[in-house]
Order: sequence, then C-alpha cells, then structure tokens
Amino acid sequence: MTRRLLSTLTSFLLLSLLASGCKERSIGEGPHIKVQLVSDHQAVSPGAAFTLGVKFMPEPGWHVYWRNPGDSGLPPEFAWKVTSGVSLKQPLWPYPERIEVGPLVNYGYGDVLIPFPASLTASAQAGDSLALALQVRWLVCKDECLPGEAMLELAMPVSDSVGEPSKFSGLFSDTFANVPAPLSRVSVAVEEQEKEITIALIPLEKRFLPNVAHFFPEDRRVIANAAPQQIERGDNSLSITLTRDPSNKEPISRIRGVLYSPQGWSEKGTPKAVSIDTKAEDTGLENSGQIEQSAAVTSIPPSDQTGFFAAVILAFLGGVLLNLMPCVFPVLSIKILGFVEQSKEDPRTIRLHGMSFAAGVLVSFWILAGLLLSLQAGGDQLGWGFQLQSPTFVVLMILVFLLLGLMFLSDLALGARIQSLAGSAKLSSNFTGSFMNGVLATAVATPCTGPFMGSAIAATLTLPAFLSLLVFTSLGLGMSAPYLLLSFRPALLSFLPKPGAWMETFKELMAFPLFASVLWLVRVFARQMGMDASGLTPLMDVLWGSLAVGFGFWILLRATHARRQEWRMALNLAATFFLIYGVIRALPTRPEIQSSRIKACSADGSTEPEPDQHGLLWEPYSEARVNELVSGGRIVYIDFTAEWCITCQVNEARVFGSAEVRQMLMAKNVALVKGDWTSSNPVITQALKKYGRNGVPLNVILAKGRQPEILPNVLSPGLVLEALRKITPQPFRG
Repeated sequence: MTRRLLSTLTSFLLLSLLASGCKERSIGEGPHIKVQLVSDHQAVSPGAAFTLGVKFMPEPGWHVYWRNPGDSGLPPEFAWKVTSGVSLKQPLWPYPERIEVGPLVNYGYGDVLIPFPASLTASAQAGDSLALALQVRWLVCKDECLPGEAMLELAMPVSDSVGEPSKFSGLFSDTFANVPAPLSRVSVAVEEQEKEITIALIPLEKRFLPNVAHFFPEDRRVIANAAPQQIERGDNSLSITLTRDPSNKEPISRIRGVLYSPQGWSEKGTPKAVSIDTKAEDTGLENSGQIEQSAAVTSIPPSDQTGFFAAVILAFLGGVLLNLMPCVFPVLSIKILGFVEQSKEDPRTIRLHGMSFAAGVLVSFWILAGLLLSLQAGGDQLGWGFQLQSPTFVVLMILVFLLLGLMFLSDLALGARIQSLAGSAKLSSNFTGSFMNGVLATAVATPCTGPFMGSAIAATLTLPAFLSLLVFTSLGLGMSAPYLLLSFRPALLSFLPKPGAWMETFKELMAFPLFASVLWLVRVFARQMGMDASGLTPLMDVLWGSLAVGFGFWILLRATHARRQEWRMALNLAATFFLIYGVIRALPTRPEIQSSRIKACSADGSTEPEPDQHGLLWEPYSEARVNELVSGGRIVYIDFTAEWCITCQVNEARVFGSAEVRQMLMAKNVALVKGDWTSSNPVITQALKKYGRNGVPLNVILAKGRQPEILPNVLSPGLVLEALRKITPQPFRG
C-alpha cells in the first residue's frame, strides 16, 4: 500500500514538473503577437472528450486572419503531433470581423481562440501523460504584414476522474458562442447570375429571421468582398444578393460560408452566426453541445419542391433531352452507327438490341443512384455526376474514348461484317455491345443536368430511397426512349440510309466526336490537377488546333476517293479550311509568347521586365541588378510586396493606378524592381533586414549619391510624387 502511494506521489510530482517545464513552451512570440496552446481541462480521463485551443494575442491594432482571409492575407496553419490515442478534429472558426483597408476588405480577428475538439481513447491508462505539440504559422498585419511561426508544447496528465476545468474554460465557452451553428429547418436556394449571386432562406416552419445580416464566404474568389450586400426581408424569407468576384468566370458549384447578424438567429438573440453550405457538408461541431441537426439543403424552395409523380414525369423528359446535351454527343455517334448497322436485321433482333441498350442505361443509373444515396445516408454530401469529380475516373474515360476513336479509324469493315452475319447465336454476341453502349452513354450523360432534370434530382433529396430509385429509373427510361422507339418501330429505320460502302466513311467520321470528347476530358483533368487558366488555355488551343488539322487531313484523304468532280472540290475546300483553322488555332499569340518568355526569364533569375496590370514593367529583385542600375545613374524604385499583404495590394492599387505617378516614373526613367515575398525567399528576407525591416510592405527609392529613401508603410500618390521630385536622375550609361 505504501509502495503504491509512493509511486502515485512520484508520478504526480513528475507530471507537475513536466507540466511546469512545458508551461513556457506553450507560449510562442513573434513581432507584435503572442500565441499560446491551451486546454479547457487541467487533466483528461480515458474515453473523455476535451478541447484544445490556439490563442492568438496580437498587439492592439494588429490582426490575424480567418480561414478565408478575404482580398489578401493568409490564414493560420496548424501541424499537430500528439500522443497515440488522442484524436483531433478540424478547428472551429469563430465568425470573423470585417477589416477594411482602402478599397480592399479582409476577414480576421484581434484576440481570438481557435478551438480543436479532441478525445482520448478509452484504453488510455491513468497516470500517463499526453504530449501535445503544435507547429503553428501565422501572418499578423497592421500597416505592414509579418509572418511568424512557433513550436508549442503542452503536457496533460491522464486521471481516473474527469479533470477540473482550466483557467481558460470561460474563454472556451465564450468562443463556442461565436462559432457559427448550422442553420436548422431552413431551405437554402441559390440563384447564380452573370454578375450576382442571390442566397434565399425559406424556413420549413415558422421561425425567427433577422432583418440585418452579412455573409462571410468560406471560399476565396466567390464574391467581391468590398461590394455592398443587399438584404431583402419577406414575410417568411430572407434573401441576400452578393456581387460576384469579377476575376472568377467559372460556374460556382458551391456556396458556403457564415451569415452573421447582430440581432441573432432566434428570438433569444443567439446564435449570432450560422453556417450555410449548398452541399451541406459536416461542420465538425458535434462536440460543442449546442448545435441542432441541420435540415437538408436543397436547390429550390420548399414551396416549389416537386412531388413524386411530377418528379417522375420531369425525370423522363429530362432523360429524353439528355440525349441532346453536348456531353452525350460522343456516344450518340456510337448509337447512330448501331441504328444503321441494324437496319438490315429482322425486327426481333433490333428490338433485342434496343432493350439491351436500355438495360445498360437502367442498370448504370441504378448503380450510380444507389451509390449516391448510400453515400448520402452515410454522411457524404455528393451531387449528381459526382463520378467526374474523380481524376482517376476521368483518365479512364479519356482512354475509353481514345480507344473507341482509334477503332473507328481502323480497318474494321463493319458494313461487310454486318452483311455476313447469320444465325442468332452470332448475332446475340452483339447484345453485350449494345448493353455496354448504354453503360457508356450513362457514364458521360450523368454530369449533364439538362432541362427538367435538375428539379427531378432535387426532389429525390426529400424522398425515400425506393421512390428516389423510381425517379432515377424514369430518368434512364427517358434517356433510352429514342433508341427503344427506333427498335420497336422498324419502319422508322427505313428512313435511314441502307448499309453499304459509305458506312466506312461514316464510321471514320464518327471517330472525331470521340476525339473531341477526349480533349474535353483532358481539360477537366487538367483543372482537377490544379492547372490554372493562363497555362491551360494555350495548351487546349494547341490540342483543338491539332484535332482540326487531323480532321482536315482526313477530309483531304477522302477527297482523293471522290468520284464526282464537284464533291472533290467541296471536300478539298473543307479540308483547306480545317487545315488553316487548325494551324491558326494552335499557334500561340504574341501576348502569350511574351508572357511565357517573361515567366521563363523570371524563373531563371534574368532581368527581363514583367508587366503588371497597369502596364508598368517590373524586374525581379536582384541585389546585383539593383547595384548595376544605380551605378548607371538610374533611379530605382523597389517594391517589396506579397500577395497575402493587404497593405501592399492597397498601396499598389493607389500609387501605380495613378496616371500622374506613371507619367512621373516614365519621365524620370525610373527602373522598377519588385521583391516578391509571397513564398519564402531568403534573398528577399535578407534584403528586408538590410533596410531594417522584417516584413512587408517596404518601398525604397535608390539613386546614385543619395541615401536610400524608405517610404512609409501606407502610401499615397502624393507621397511617391514628392519623393521622386526631390531626385534628379543622372545620365544613364548602361
């Protein structure tokens, strides 16, 4: 007994010493900020939940950033290393403040605690110690922005009983009150227009909606952050009209963020902020103890929700029209060729082919719908056509279409083979092909949400699984209906041309829509893998131009076999058009070549100037180049900047957007040098230290025989003009 008591006391003393030794290491410091790793409990018991937190304490006037920093800035980054048995969830971000700096708007905080829900496995042993380590990086800004990082450590003892609340428990409670809660029992409808996005909230039952609200987007480049938000309050609805980010021309597939209202979102005035997500993904807040179950978010208001029978009808019409969608066109070539091939067969065989194709469509729709519904039931919020969100699936489809196109260009004489087919046994071997055509058609068609189809799919979100599968069945029947019609009405096939030698030409022609679909999928894959539009556009121009040249060459070959002179001339003209168009489309434009050379030179450290949005030519920073320019008598303006520095962006917009400043720069032949610190760069870091700074913005004017002119952090056109007027440039000799 004495030995056990002694062991317990020894463990307690060791843990106390360990905790006190780690106390200082739980606090990190940087310029103008302190950061601390804290917990809501002094100790944790096996199987219990607890919360860790990162407390940011910037000096007054300074701020750190939210998960979406807004027009510039960077959110904090967290890298955890914890004892085995500790499970950590994603951080809970309190709603941010709106930070206005000139024409830009950012989202961030002064003092803030970022909580991390955690739990300890039940197999943990009392008397153990949890070793918690966190590497945290941040960006703290005022007039200048300073990056910082720290390694924080914390030790927590494991006890048999629930640990006492720590001195930070009240801070955690206050923070949880500011963490957005899911907006329950409310349907969210989003209308996307060319320049605006409207979010409409319609309660599923009577509930409180405030008169004032502000939307904080969770994703960047969705809305213009500085633009005003228009609020309209109806009898039982609330709509917010937002201005789209003009730099983002892509369709916005998802709207998620935080709606804040000082009035709160209930009669009690709480919570102040709620989260919305048009894909209704898990918010990770189940441990806070204050979150209600969120209703499913649909794309239409409840008053317009489609009933089951209407959904079935709309699904059928949507399936029929799906055949006309551009993404289904490549498979249409396969189906059309099948119609022609079957026109010589008996009606029974044609009907069997039609039913085989319909079976392939239906089975594929059932599999995809079943998978979609099962994943949604398991908590994954996925949209229709989700298979094309997988890069692996996209690559497989690229290979399938490429193989089919090459087969169409091969020496397979399908017309002759059809004429030689005899016997039901041999014919039945082609039913698998018809079935697979239906599968392939479904694979490419499902990402297209055609007319009527969107409402039908939305209705399945509120229907039981069995009824949802019936809606998907109607969708598949609608898609296969034209094929079935031709199969069961052989008289309609008589309007198709009879099989013959022309089929080989038609077969080869149908290869090119397949190759076009390959290029479409290549673009999808490139965007999925992170290729931006500036590099993707010229690449796709080369690929489309190459396809046009290939098509023109194929027409040229067919022209040599044309018997009639007029046909030969027409084909030669068409071939010439596609060859010329393909070459013009593939060749890069002069701006693209200039831009690529600038990027290449910037990458290898040369001094080729880089134009900005105002037409000014900037050289990348190099101390040797700066010294060379100054020695040659040039005035040198150095702009040390970063994409995440909001003051830098405001300075550049104000100063270099001024026509008077640009004229002065040209009149004095000022050499412009940009020190880009967006990514870690030891050369720029050393240059900043040289001028007595450890962060950006920093603007310096150099001239021969003069001390460096270090401009204030916050610039105006007048300040820069005054500084430049004091300097007389010397004759340039280099």
